[in-house]
Amino acid sequence: MRILNSTNSQKGEELFLKIINKIGPIAGITVVILPLALYLHSRQPQKLPIGASFTINNQTIQLEVAREPQELYKGLKFRTALPPNHGMLFVVNKPEIISLWMKNTYVPLDMIFLKDGEIKNIVRKAPPCKTKECLTYSSNYPVNQIIELPAGSADSLGLNIGKSIQINLKQ
Repeated sequence: MRILNSTNSQKGEELFLKIINKIGPIAGITVVILPLALYLHSRQPQKLPIGASFTINNQTIQLEVAREPQELYKGLKFRTALPPNHGMLFVVNKPEIISLWMKNTYVPLDMIFLKDGEIKNIVRKAPPCKTKECLTYSSNYPVNQIIELPAGSADSLGLNIGKSIQINLKQ
């Protein structure tokens, strides 16, 4: 057994307090900044590669492709603009009735719901949701693909229910 004298004990306490004085502010700042950084990161728009396109009425539309659950969930949220002739294709594994909303989506969109390329429903000019509760927009029928385009695109491209779109997926 070893008995510490009061001098060794005081030195140990002083060292401990010095360490806490150095680490304490860093830990405090981290506790405050980390959640804010994570929040801001989660609000960044995703930018997926162009993985598909379709051509209709001599216009080619470039599509980012969302397949993974996190990509499907985020979609076009937090985008402040979409370039002309540009949108996003959502690919779902098996046909099902899909509902979408415009929460955290800042640009009005057209939503084209398809089953194997055939248009089953179109939501035209869905406005951004600026309230806590947002409307949902349904496919009304089982679908396995959804295309989101800038509002007005469905009309300018002549898209209607029953029409087929030949989507060219890049390999």
